Amino acid sequence: MVPGKPTIVARRSRRRGSRLAVLFAAAIAVSAARARTDSIEASGSQTRPALVFASIERAWMVGSADSVVEHVGKRKVFISLPDGGPEGGTYSRAQSYFIFKELFDATRTEEFSFVQIREADDEPRTAVARAERTFRLRESSRLQQDRIFVSLVEEGDRWVIAEIKSVR
Repeated sequence: MVPGKPTIVARRSRRRGSRLAVLFAAAIAVSAARARTDSIEASGSQTRPALVFASIERAWMVGSADSVVEHVGKRKVFISLPDGGPEGGTYSRAQSYFIFKELFDATRTEEFSFVQIREADDEPRTAVARAERTFRLRESSRLQQDRIFVSLVEEGDRWVIAEIKSVR
């Protein structure tokens, strides 16, 4: 042993400790999101769109195309995501899956949270939300920011995505 230099065991222990800290932080974030969803559920059926927005938020943070697309209904969805996705167009559920899969493969989301959710006054059975996103393109270390607007419509007894678009 050399005085002042950590041993291999100490270095491994520190690495293991930092991994545990990351896992612990992730568990706290998931727990907080679930608690937020549980409190939304408890407040009544008027906030059902908020449950969908909370689910989309979680899915976006972990990069799960499957979980985002589970909120796409039978109708086509307008998607405009110029950074890692299409400039704009209407897409089927299957096409939407591949768009989000490619988006999540091309970018790494650092932060994604809905900062405003409201049900549209002028159109009943419509809800809109604005999220703020911080992300990196996979081949870049530069942070980028945009706003993601998501609108939901009621389709039968569930809320489905009608539109998702990114605005700088």
